[in-house]
Amino acid sequence: MDIDYNVILGCPRSGTTFLLDSLKPLPNSECISGHLLPIVIPHLINRDLGAETYQALLTGFEFSLIDFLESISEERVSAIHRWLTQSMGTTELIQALQRKRVIERIIYKEPFLSFAPEFTYNALPNCRIVHIYRDGRDCADSLIRKYDVLTDEKLTHLRTAEVPLGRKYDHRYVPWWVDPGLEAEFLAATPYVRAIWMWKEMVSRCYEFFSRLEVISSGRVMLLKYEDLVKDPLKHGEAVVEHFGCSMNNQIQENFKQAKISSVGIYKKQHNYKEIKHAEKIAKEELKMYGYL
Repeated sequence: MDIDYNVILGCPRSGTTFLLDSLKPLPNSECISGHLLPIVIPHLINRDLGAETYQALLTGFEFSLIDFLESISEERVSAIHRWLTQSMGTTELIQALQRKRVIERIIYKEPFLSFAPEFTYNALPNCRIVHIYRDGRDCADSLIRKYDVLTDEKLTHLRTAEVPLGRKYDHRYVPWWVDPGLEAEFLAATPYVRAIWMWKEMVSRCYEFFSRLEVISSGRVMLLKYEDLVKDPLKHGEAVVEHFGCSMNNQIQENFKQAKISSVGIYKKQHNYKEIKHAEKIAKEELKMYGYL
């Protein structure tokens, strides 16, 4: 199956969902979000798995996408739903109903792939990637308000997307992405500070890999600042569409126009000075790296 692979990644609550939803009207395309790739894999990739196991996971990622596409290509109910929600044109709907629809590209969104950007790059031949990043202070705020992440209760087990792997410290688990020796400091922090700790680990991995000369010269990776996107959604939305080798259409423009700038800097209204300063101390280098300090 000859498919163009495209991937959206970025720390959860960085605008990955908005970006994927805006692109759904792209013709002959499938925009996928979910766990076709088991959520633990981006975490596991950071373990020493050995070359054979790593290669098997790379191959398995592509095969899971191909299997999904083969099953969805003849899904008439899905096509009708997309047409009703203006995510598919009439011509393409007719093709789908006649089982003649041809899927040319897939756009896959998985925020936790930010823990292993090199895995994404290597797994999908010639894939194009958009790394969308957002102020970590806003990300952390949105994470705890939307998903109530990294609370003491949720750290008593290893059954969350944020911490499927970790080491037991007291009655709680410390995520694998916290450096050894910092367990007590992490557990003493508030969930908000713990959330920006996760953000800094994700963006630092992305920064290191996407800054490599061979990656930059490939032209396969586009960096997108969330704040820029919501301030000028048509300009930056069109850049994303072109990066994925497509052309803008009216419905995609309408989708991007729904961007809301009101979410920028919202952390200032939700957290006190002391907690914000603690968060900035934890992620100081990364906030500076991305121009937020």
